[in-house]
Amino acid sequence: MHPIAAFTLSVFAVAVTGASLAADSDPTSVVEAEYAFAASAKPLGVRGAFLKWLAPDSIICSPAPVNGVASTAADEANADTLEWYPALSQTAGSGDMGYTTGPWTYRTADGKTEAHGTFLSVWRRQPDNTWRVVLDCGVSHAKPEMTPTALKPSAPSPKPKTTAAWREPIGTAEAHFTAAATANSKAALKSFGAADVRVMARGVPVAVGLDAGQALLAGQKLGSVWGHAFAAQSEDGTMGYAWGYIGDVHSETPTAAYVNVWQRVNVNAPWKIVAQSLQLIPPPREN
Repeated sequence: MHPIAAFTLSVFAVAVTGASLAADSDPTSVVEAEYAFAASAKPLGVRGAFLKWLAPDSIICSPAPVNGVASTAADEANADTLEWYPALSQTAGSGDMGYTTGPWTYRTADGKTEAHGTFLSVWRRQPDNTWRVVLDCGVSHAKPEMTPTALKPSAPSPKPKTTAAWREPIGTAEAHFTAAATANSKAALKSFGAADVRVMARGVPVAVGLDAGQALLAGQKLGSVWGHAFAAQSEDGTMGYAWGYIGDVHSETPTAAYVNVWQRVNVNAPWKIVAQSLQLIPPPREN
């Protein structure tokens, strides 16, 4: 799910200040929306916060991709806590799509269990002009030795919308990637990943950079065939996301799911993966 890391005192102060500011008014940026989302988990509970901020067609990784609202609604409310804050965020020039990532911490109500990890969320502006999460696919891992610095909420910088014809839609870029990944996933990441790409998988620290990302991929038993199931992009064609499945050639069930967040500097530049989340799917239980 979407979870936060233990705050150092300074980071905690920044995060709480940002959350309270964002909660007082409608968020005007993805970062403000993330802080408002996190702040709402206290009065509404974790389940209530997700139901408020997830888009109707949202996808969450559980670990297989499922509809976020339906999956969350099926859960029972409890007093467990989930805290998080954004440490990295980018927004499309058209201002209708963005993504956030950062640390989370989960604690059971009885205080006996604590878990940590990194979230990855894609946000999209809705027809009513509100920001909602359309994809939430983070991972769990050990508490990091150093907690990332929290972002400060700020108003988005106005950017002109481009009207140029797109050189390549996100679906085409994703199809090229999955074909390359089926042949060699590490080589595909090197070809399609940004220099500072973030790759995440359950149980290991987030890998930052192409070399670290390739090393993380080498340690995962993902399967050999990659295929995307969904892709969407911003109005100006500079940001997009996609998700799909990974499996073995002769298997009818996937062994993993993946998410790619894509960016490019303009519509004539090549797409680059800036974040990738890998979700191992346990095999189905035999009766």
